[in-house]
Parts: sequence; C-alpha cells; structure tokens
Amino acid sequence: MGKAKGKSRGLAYLQQVRPQAVSHLLRFFRESGQHLEPRTRFLISIVTKVINLSPRGLQQYVRRALAEGASPDEIIDAVLCAYPCAGLTKVVDALDVILDMKLPGFEAPGEGGDSTAAEGQAASAEDEWVEVGTREELGEAERLEVNVADRSLAVFEADGEVFVIDGLCPHRSGPLVRGQLQGKTVTCPLHQWQFDLESGVCQDNPGVRVGTYEVRVEDDGRILVKL
Repeated sequence: MGKAKGKSRGLAYLQQVRPQAVSHLLRFFRESGQHLEPRTRFLISIVTKVINLSPRGLQQYVRRALAEGASPDEIIDAVLCAYPCAGLTKVVDALDVILDMKLPGFEAPGEGGDSTAAEGQAASAEDEWVEVGTREELGEAERLEVNVADRSLAVFEADGEVFVIDGLCPHRSGPLVRGQLQGKTVTCPLHQWQFDLESGVCQDNPGVRVGTYEVRVEDDGRILVKL
C-alpha cells in the first residue's frame, strides 16, 4: 500500500482544470457533517477510509480523531465497524496502516516479546527488567528521556517515587518529558493534556491514556523497568 504524503496531485490538478466543480464538491463535503461534533465526524471518516482502503486518508483521520479526544479503542472500533462493507481483508490492512504509524496506545501486548499492555501490567512470563538510567541522571529536573527497543519512554521522579510512562502524548505526539511536572501529574507541552503518572490516565480525556511501566530502583540508584 502506498504511503504518499502531502496534497494529492490529482486533487491539485482538478482544482486547476475544473475549479468550479471541485469547489462545489468540497463545499458539499465540508457542510455534510456540520451538525456532528468533530470527533464523531472523524470516526465516521475512518470507517469510510477503511471501506475504500485509502492509507493516506486513514492516517489523516486517525490523527484528527485522536486530536479531538478519541481513544485508541474508539479508533479500533471505527475500523471494525467497516467490516460489513469492507470485509476482513481491508479491516486487517487498515490495522496494518495504523500500526505502522507507531502511535502510543496501539501497541499489541507481548508483540516482539518485549511490549507491554497500555494498562502497564506485565505482558507475559517473558517480560524482562531493563535498565533505563540512574537516579543521579534524573538530576534536579527529576526527569529523563530514554529509548528502549524502539520505544520512547519518559522517566520521572515525583514525591520520592520513580515512574516510567510512554514518552509521547497520544494527542499529537508531544514529548511528555518536556512537560510541566506537578505532583504526580505531567502536562504535555503542546496542548496541555495532563496525565497521571501512576495510572497513565488523561485527566482531560479519561478514555485516553499513556502506557505505564512497572519500575524497580536498586540500592545503587539504577532504575529498571519491566518490558
């Protein structure tokens, strides 16, 4: 499947050779969902993009739905709702497109032998403890950004405890390690979504969360996380 980015060449061409027709079509499209809240409209668009199997359009509306507060579970439900019209093959292909986007919250438990559930629970008996830094490295900022197994993680020290969560906000992939830390709450620097360090739950949108990880701090200050 192609993964072209940017404006469609075909649409740009039509806007040049058939400007009036394209203008009417786009206006009709924009006004057709004016009584729906944006999140609902974008979730419906995901259903149509699965049916038509448009990777670029699917990526676009997945990001838009997440930006409006849709949870990963709602995105998956929208994909599955396309099944009666799209069939299983297109549904599976659509999920491949979404997984390739590597967005927080869409990780499969146990995938590759070193993933974790978004709930922060142990994925399997094969889970292992991985060193992600030391308490000394947290420094006065009480935070540390690390990458483990192609995964961005944010390490925080709050109220004397160490927490490890997914490093990217599920909204617009803002770097949480650069957010404001107050108590056990970190605020995304991009759009101020707030996440509880213990549960990963977004205080602004309870249906959204970041992955949390079991942490162990050794006597010598080494910080280990269970993946």
